[in-house]
Amino acid sequence: MRGQFTLTPAESKALIAKGVKALPSVQTALEKHTIILAGGTTNAYLVEEFLGEVIEDKTRYTVGMISEGKTGVSKEDNRIPPYTISKGKALERDFHWKEYLPNLEAGDVFIKGGNALDHTGLAAILVSNSMAGTIGAALGPLYARGVQLIVPIGLEKMIPDVRKAVEFLSVKPVNEGIGDKVGLVPLLGATVVTEITALETLFKVKAYCIGAGGVEGSEGSITIVIEGDHLEVQKALSLIKAIKSE
Repeated sequence: MRGQFTLTPAESKALIAKGVKALPSVQTALEKHTIILAGGTTNAYLVEEFLGEVIEDKTRYTVGMISEGKTGVSKEDNRIPPYTISKGKALERDFHWKEYLPNLEAGDVFIKGGNALDHTGLAAILVSNSMAGTIGAALGPLYARGVQLIVPIGLEKMIPDVRKAVEFLSVKPVNEGIGDKVGLVPLLGATVVTEITALETLFKVKAYCIGAGGVEGSEGSITIVIEGDHLEVQKALSLIKAIKSE
């Protein structure tokens, strides 16, 4: 059986968050280890999945973002700081995630959304901070200690070639920009979770993106077809309908 549906970017984020939570490594980390849930609008949905705390305005759980047609940052006085979650419980809100970096160990998980993804599965993140912000602080310790980096990212963020884009930006900075000037950091070795990954993790289906785009509030949407036995496809469609009703 085949089922078809379209997801707006916000609906994709909600689906991807459910897929991230269902990953075996994340389930193990929730039980036995520590998860650093860095800032990001998709990660705001993960706050809801992990902790049951509803964040109505998802932009509160991020610093850098693209809005109003330009790169920029969220309102500083309205931000929610990133959560560090140890064995399923959030640490005190005055605990800064950077304090945990020296304690990172195998089995821990670091989750950070991205801004670019290509057909090879390579993701990257835009950075405007001169020290590359969150990912600049975290990437070295993650690589050095063999800690899994999970990147939840929607297919709306597909670009032709991440490596070429990184190489292009790395040799010469942007001189003038409409919005904050940015660089691009590749996330080599990351576990990338898209809508396709989420669907195939949550259900026994194969998923295919067959189209993208839309108008009248559906800009950035993707259209997906899933294939599997009747029960699994129906279960997947039920979840999609629930996401759309939120």
